[in-house]
Amino acid sequence: MRILCMILDQLPIEVEIQRNPQLAKKPLVLLRPCNQRVLIAAKSLHDIRINPGESRRSVEQRYPNAFFLTATESLYQKKHTQLKNILGRFCTDIESNALGEFFISTTMLSRIFKSEADLCAKVVQQIVAETQLPVTVAIAGNKFTAYCASLQANPTCTIPMGKEADFLASLPLTALINPPSELLRRLNIFGIKTLGEFAQLPRGSVIRQFGPELAHFHDMACGNDNRILKPFTYPPTIILSQTLTNPLSDIQPTQNILHKLTTQLSQRLEQSGYHANALTLSITDESEHSKHINTSIKPPTSTDIRLQRISSNLLSQLKNTYPIIKIELKAYPLHEWHKNTYQIKLFEQHKNRYNKHALQKTIGSLKQRFGEHAIQFANNVGPPKPKGLRVHCDPAGIPSKLQIRKQTYMVKHIHQHWRVQSQWWHNPIERDYYQVNISDGRLITLFCDHKETWFLDRAVH
Repeated sequence: MRILCMILDQLPIEVEIQRNPQLAKKPLVLLRPCNQRVLIAAKSLHDIRINPGESRRSVEQRYPNAFFLTATESLYQKKHTQLKNILGRFCTDIESNALGEFFISTTMLSRIFKSEADLCAKVVQQIVAETQLPVTVAIAGNKFTAYCASLQANPTCTIPMGKEADFLASLPLTALINPPSELLRRLNIFGIKTLGEFAQLPRGSVIRQFGPELAHFHDMACGNDNRILKPFTYPPTIILSQTLTNPLSDIQPTQNILHKLTTQLSQRLEQSGYHANALTLSITDESEHSKHINTSIKPPTSTDIRLQRISSNLLSQLKNTYPIIKIELKAYPLHEWHKNTYQIKLFEQHKNRYNKHALQKTIGSLKQRFGEHAIQFANNVGPPKPKGLRVHCDPAGIPSKLQIRKQTYMVKHIHQHWRVQSQWWHNPIERDYYQVNISDGRLITLFCDHKETWFLDRAVH
């Protein structure tokens, strides 16, 4: 099988440069509007190692000359979808795991185009004609080689069958897909810097040194990648909004509109098979001033009721925004849980007589390297102990507000209340449990003992 990889490296940066060409020479950093944290930074800042999620203040301290710009994520999603639709004219089965990254099979296309170089040129020509964005395209015998080649392409590249290892040989080890830092550290100790040097090591030696679970990195360095194409599309951020013809100054109509948006959001999530792991609410007033607030969702969800409760809490925290002319709700869908994860085996199945020896050997090597306290045995590890809380109750004894880590939160809703009485014959335990929703959107469980002392039940969380 031959695989085509099309990449628009740093799609958000390229889109912003397209909107304002003067940004091309600036050390650009895009910030999420909801929390002013880094979405992506220009390549010129890679040496400083500015990573997504860092705060603006952290970047300013390390690089005062950075040029900050608020990200327009909805625009980036539209460009990603536009690229996917154009590529879909060549092949409908597209794998896309990130913004601006696409894979397709060229098996059927080889009958239509004169050569692979002609196919690459036609794809680039079509993309540039409709979007004016600088995509790169490469074709190789597997996904990893095609991906690396597309990053090196100018703007196209084809790797002949059987020449994958030769092309990869000069690339640094960091070209591997999510390599463990320990693998890079130990290879660096051995003086191995490139994929070609890594590929020269005998596979058996690599397995003995790093374990069979990391052998696929050696396979990739040798130009072998057995991963098949999976038609999968990077889940775009779901953005729902409503612009109001008549500004709203009352909280109840605003809540009603927000509930409609969350219902639509829940339906979109369930149709796509994803859960939201973060939610952002944006409110725009008559002066066109916008306020943003966001929260993570743990555990992620797609249920309408829970999304409504979280969005209502976010709305209640946005103050002095009336009258409102626009409401926007943005959800960040959760990727498939198994993406880019690997299960490490201590020993193979069906070898029970060797299990104890293999486990003892593994534990011994971990202790030798990381110290005696690096290992905790399951039968010695219990649930976390309850944490004391300051709780204020109403006259009926029902919790109304509480303090966690010196922060005060209001109790918005009580979902459950139950009483536990046990060990009456020895050491009596009497507790009143409350499962409550607090003002930051979290659902927590707290209890009060017979001494009227309150605790956070951390075993539940």
